[in-house]
Order: sequence, then C-alpha cells, then structure tokens
Amino acid sequence: MAEFKVSGMHCNSCVSLVKMNLEDLDGVSKIDADEKGNVKVNFDEIKADVKEIVKKIELDGYKVVNYKMKKI
Repeated sequence: MAEFKVSGMHCNSCVSLVKMNLEDLDGVSKIDADEKGNVKVNFDEIKADVKEIVKKIELDGYKVVNYKMKKI
C-alpha cells in the first residue's frame, strides 16, 4: 500500500478522475481518495509500481507532492 499527498484535488470530480485513472492499472485492488488530496492505493507490487501510480494520478494535471509506502 502507498499513501500519496496530491495537490490540486479539491472536489468530488477530482476524486473521481483520480480513481478512474488508477482503476485502469493492473494490480490495483483498492483506492481511497478525498478532496483534501489524500490518496491511498492498495496494489500488487509485482504487477504495478509507484512510478506508474504517480503517472496515473498526475494524468489530469494533479501533482503528487509526496508519498510513503506502508505494509498492510
């Protein structure tokens, strides 16, 4: 699991866009996001990596400020 802090997310549409982009990634099993820019992603590290996740989050103009990996 990884937790991301994302700038530019401020409404439900932002949350929906980010979730929609991440759902396309193979290996992503759960996404939690809010309007404050907090995004948590459970994923299989064999099928997906953090760089791919960051690219998907930033696809619509958002910016990943930082992230941290967490053990589940």
